[in-house]
Amino acid sequence: MNPTTDLQKQLVNYIVQHSGHDRRRPYIGLSGIADCEAVIYDRYVHGTPASIEEHMKTSISYDLEHALVEKLRKLRLYKPSEEIILYDGLAQGHTDGRVGSDLLELKTIEREQWFPEHYLPVRIFYQVQAYLHYLSLPWAQVVYLARDTGAVRVYGIRRDEWKGEEIAQKLDRLVTAVTNMVRPECSCGRCKE
Repeated sequence: MNPTTDLQKQLVNYIVQHSGHDRRRPYIGLSGIADCEAVIYDRYVHGTPASIEEHMKTSISYDLEHALVEKLRKLRLYKPSEEIILYDGLAQGHTDGRVGSDLLELKTIEREQWFPEHYLPVRIFYQVQAYLHYLSLPWAQVVYLARDTGAVRVYGIRRDEWKGEEIAQKLDRLVTAVTNMVRPECSCGRCKE
């Protein structure tokens, strides 16, 4: 036995087992509400397997988000997260907390140069709008942390009521599809049936 190889295997196996990646969630997650309706349905029904690399990235992202929360606590800015539970638990959202009265959403990104320039990525924008809609909050602070440099950038996002209603209608359709076990048609135009 090689102690170095054995240590690496043990460490990687532990990280994968405790990465926080849920292969199959028993609910529709609001964090992925921007995705195609057929993809969301498939994720609910079949789950999403992850590679070792994906488990490793998920784990480090959660570790870094936890470190950010601890810094916000020390600054006395952080308030605990809230769960959003809809349709008797069939749809859920898990916020990262609050800063003041604003929603807090934490994101890690591989490189500082990939910080959003003008607009948040669509997937993040929809996630935040869903949380703002269902919590009836006017503002969110989205904090990005670059894993390569440790740089932080904060984006203030105002609630868009029209987008919130669009998300609510989409979620209604998804809950109906999941309840009836009828896969919805592709809404992105890129799915292979």
